[in-house]
Amino acid sequence: MRITNVRARTLVINLIGVVVGYSLCLLQSVDYKNASVPLHQEKIEEVQRHISSDDHVRSRRPQGLQNLGGPRKILLDCGANVASTVQLFRETYPGGTDYIIHSFELDARLAPYFASYSNHVLHCPVAVAGKDGNITAYTESAWFPDKGLVHGNDRLWGGGGIFVHDEERDDAKAGRQLGVRNVIPMVDLSKWIQENTTPEDYVIFKLDVEGAEYEILEKMIKEGTFKWIDKFYGEFHGSLPVPNWPIERRLELKSTLASLGIKQIDWAAQNKRYHDMELLQKSDVPFDAPGVAGDVYSNCSRSPGGPARLALTVQVGMNRKAAHKLVETIRAHRSNMPVTLFVYGDFVQEHPDLITKWADRYTIGIREGAPFPAGHWVLQNIKVMRMSMVSAVQRMREVGLQPAYYCPDGLSERVREIAKARELRLIQPTTSFPPTVGTLLTEDNYYQYMDVFRNPRAIRILHERISNGGILSLDSDHLDSYMISAFLMDYLYENSGFELVSLDTCLKS
Repeated sequence: MRITNVRARTLVINLIGVVVGYSLCLLQSVDYKNASVPLHQEKIEEVQRHISSDDHVRSRRPQGLQNLGGPRKILLDCGANVASTVQLFRETYPGGTDYIIHSFELDARLAPYFASYSNHVLHCPVAVAGKDGNITAYTESAWFPDKGLVHGNDRLWGGGGIFVHDEERDDAKAGRQLGVRNVIPMVDLSKWIQENTTPEDYVIFKLDVEGAEYEILEKMIKEGTFKWIDKFYGEFHGSLPVPNWPIERRLELKSTLASLGIKQIDWAAQNKRYHDMELLQKSDVPFDAPGVAGDVYSNCSRSPGGPARLALTVQVGMNRKAAHKLVETIRAHRSNMPVTLFVYGDFVQEHPDLITKWADRYTIGIREGAPFPAGHWVLQNIKVMRMSMVSAVQRMREVGLQPAYYCPDGLSERVREIAKARELRLIQPTTSFPPTVGTLLTEDNYYQYMDVFRNPRAIRILHERISNGGILSLDSDHLDSYMISAFLMDYLYENSGFELVSLDTCLKS
């Protein structure tokens, strides 16, 4: 039975379940032993109103993403937490934007994290289990200054579980601090899968449900539900106290899965990775791309006995209007100068029409997946960097491009490591506009003047830094990049004496 055939029924059932579950949960006491800030009833009711609203439970499906007449691509996100799996999947999984995602999460507080995602159905607060009904779930309270530390660290986990240690449940300052208890609906996941998907659909199943996985998987095996599953990601929680599941029974279940050829692939959204990420994201940089992966290039090679070479690049920001003005001005210049445009992954996703048009004429390189505040990219940990770069490359693939060059918003060993893993050549311009080192633009030396005075000042600063050629970059987010662009290209084309070359030529020895 297809989702499209049962959508109305499923929506009604979910809404009824939510209302019933919350009505029951309001009758429960909230355990805040040793906690100084209670969860007020009006706050619970406020969350309930938001979760029960149509905007949070219906599928916000853009036109054209799903072929309603044939097999669908579906991700079942069980144990959705703060939408970390939705984000990771959408950003990095090949074709991830084409999947409809069903997210099951038992912590109602986390529902707002899903509000921005389209082609997505949120089931919250709902616990997945081996049977239908209602069950007590244990979750965190809202943060407050005296909430206490977990193993010596200030932590905010989000989510919770059905099976928790006594000290976590009874003492709000122990373990994961699961001092809030509510009765919520639970669904028989095996039955739900068989009723809402078909064996012809391509279904990716992610299960990270804090101990509930044992009962769920056992029932799915007994009922043959893995016939509906094409790929299985998940995690076992061997340390959690799951009634009637001693270690021997847990090991037997794992053995049964293995004997049936059901392979569980590790998925760790909190670490922004899944086990086969690198396998799925193998580099497709052209084999004949000049340069060496992971090396940094900031100058142009010089032809023997010839003039100094210069390559022009543009660091495209997220402002489409400003980027379009600058690139079209460059395109219209009579020099027909080769140019490389470096773009963020998010820009590619938002404006694929521009990227496709520009790629017909110019080399397209990448920046990060999205911009970071100035100076903050190099401070990110390796997990954040990896996801950002995989996302940027994935956005390029979606428009048929295979970038070889990467212009980072800062350089560090971690940045080089990530670039090398993607087989990217790092480009650090010899000089940029606006300049970031040396003579900077200030109110006194630049911004107080009209354009007619600013233009030559800007070009003179750039001229002084590229006397031996190299790589010159304009930042599209600075409006004066557009204002000086034609004048700058006049100088480069007519009077600089440089051989104006592509970035490919720059990197060739």
